[in-house]
Amino acid sequence: MRKIGIVGSIGSGKSFVGSLLRDRGFRFMDADEVVHELYRTSTDLRSVIRCAFGPYCLTQDGVNREFFADLIFRDHDARRRLESLVYPYLTQAVLDFFEEPERPSERGTRFFAAALMDKVPEIVKILDEIWVVTAPEDVRLQRLVSRGLAEDDARRRMETQRTNTLPSHPNIRIVENVGDEASLMARIAELLGNV
Repeated sequence: MRKIGIVGSIGSGKSFVGSLLRDRGFRFMDADEVVHELYRTSTDLRSVIRCAFGPYCLTQDGVNREFFADLIFRDHDARRRLESLVYPYLTQAVLDFFEEPERPSERGTRFFAAALMDKVPEIVKILDEIWVVTAPEDVRLQRLVSRGLAEDDARRRMETQRTNTLPSHPNIRIVENVGDEASLMARIAELLGNV
């Protein structure tokens, strides 16, 4: 079974690429979805977060998003501290996903998407290739605003990812997502032809 990572900044279209892959019968794991599930269900992770940030940072359904959104976008040390707590749990969940036995209907390749792939080097090591989803900054901003973010908030979130570095990997593929769905689907089909 092949293992492919999908990386891209906020608003680039990683989730949309993931939905196209799911529609074609591929198994796809999204880091954001996994982390929110861990926030909700992992008593160990909830405990270490509570110890680090106080009981007000948690809710019954996960974490206090408003608290963390404000904190991590203004305090880089707090963001790094939260990441250092979360990434070991995320890494294990992803490794488990890739180790699950194949299902009879599975298509032989699994995908994992994350904005910060360089933060999970243990996962990068086992990937056969990485697809980098890109989009111009103005397109990304427009997408974020259309999702309901205020423009200032969208710009702030984009700024926090400006210095993200791509993981070092011998098989990097670029997927340009400028808003033309037909071109995006054609590029994915081209890459899937090589899978």
